Amino acid sequence: MDYQDQLLEKQDGRYYAIDKVGTGIGSIGTEELLKENVVSFGLPSGPALFLHLAYRAYVKIKDVEPLSYFDHHDRGIWPDDQGRLFDFFENFISHSVYSFTAVEAFANESIPEDFKYVFRVEKTGEERTYEKNEIERKVNLDEKLDKVLPTIYSVPSPKGKKVWEHYIEMKRVRDRIIHLKSIDQKSSGIEDETIWGNMLRMHDKPLCNFAYEVIGYFPPASNRRWYKKYPYDKA
Repeated sequence: MDYQDQLLEKQDGRYYAIDKVGTGIGSIGTEELLKENVVSFGLPSGPALFLHLAYRAYVKIKDVEPLSYFDHHDRGIWPDDQGRLFDFFENFISHSVYSFTAVEAFANESIPEDFKYVFRVEKTGEERTYEKNEIERKVNLDEKLDKVLPTIYSVPSPKGKKVWEHYIEMKRVRDRIIHLKSIDQKSSGIEDETIWGNMLRMHDKPLCNFAYEVIGYFPPASNRRWYKKYPYDKA
């Protein structure tokens, strides 16, 4: 490993872009005004930050037996310390939501600035063209992964493949959390399917790795240092 490689190896895995430059290394940076001070720093990768947040939440819950949050009493089983259980729910929510957000951030940044998406409106048959900013705002993630990115990078749609099954499972959990149902906010019994029970039963489902797999399906991932460095500090 040469000097530049050694320098690069010491850098955080979540940079948006960093590489060898001249006799040293360089990165894309940004400047911000902070209390009348101009501060500068290396630009982080959005997908990398979200993936790391998801992974950090996952490692906190994946190996913990869910029943350990509960205590046995003569009249039933419930936690003496609700706080530990609520911490679990927060970590699961973070794991799920950030996993999905990592994929969405990657999809948006992978759309070239000059790309135009031509499609037909299903209800009217009208042909429309969206530029990058419209694709980011108006096209849902399913369509970005199924049609937009495959068109840009000349790869088959992931639909019908295992990676798509993992994406749908990840999305289903995230949507169930974001769009809480009335059953999740009232007293319920074992005959009711709530998001809380689903979380407990899915504590070891590797949604962050599903997100990593979906991102890796598309060619740009192979050129991203942050993708190769996942899961970063493994913390």
